[in-house]
Amino acid sequence: MDQGLAERGLLQRSIEFFFPPKVADAAALRRFIAGEAAYLAQKSVIGYCRVKTLLAFEKLMKEKIFAELIEICRWEAFSMTLADTLIVAEGCLRPADPAARQAVAAHLAQLYGDILHEHVPGHRAEGWADRIEAFQARFTLSCQVEPQPPEQVIQSTAALILELAPIHTKLKRNDLEVIAGDLGFNMVALRTSMGKRFRPDDLVAALTRLPAAA
Repeated sequence: MDQGLAERGLLQRSIEFFFPPKVADAAALRRFIAGEAAYLAQKSVIGYCRVKTLLAFEKLMKEKIFAELIEICRWEAFSMTLADTLIVAEGCLRPADPAARQAVAAHLAQLYGDILHEHVPGHRAEGWADRIEAFQARFTLSCQVEPQPPEQVIQSTAALILELAPIHTKLKRNDLEVIAGDLGFNMVALRTSMGKRFRPDDLVAALTRLPAAA
């Protein structure tokens, strides 16, 4: 993963722990979504691999193949945590008015591709079309039902991290629950942060004023 993206996510969280700014316009919402999704991906992938490899982790990171596989895992995890974060944000912001609800959902859906297109790692030379297509279908469905608990939203992401983490298969047995538990805990915390920092009326007003996505 782009080190700058991951560092911005971590730095953002460090600053905002002490001085949590309000999220009240489209630009702030985009920064929040991208930074939090990057943080979740970084923390989940590196945290899991560190636990599984213990003191060998730093040495393994100097091995080209291990480092490359970690990068692939982090980017793919980011594409999933970004989807999860947008789905949770939609549930948090969802206005009662049908027209406003549709407009907010449309702009959140557009954010997914916009953010991913800013970051195209080497293993994704063909782009993110498959992820974007899958997200659009998932997001459309999620907007039509009651918001899921945050710990349920991340289940597919946890499974992907388990699949792609460069750890021997024999050492991964029964680890899905561990990854899902850690990621779910952090997503619950993120949902709480949204509730505290989002200014729903301002955000809905800002998003409904924006031109509709093409």
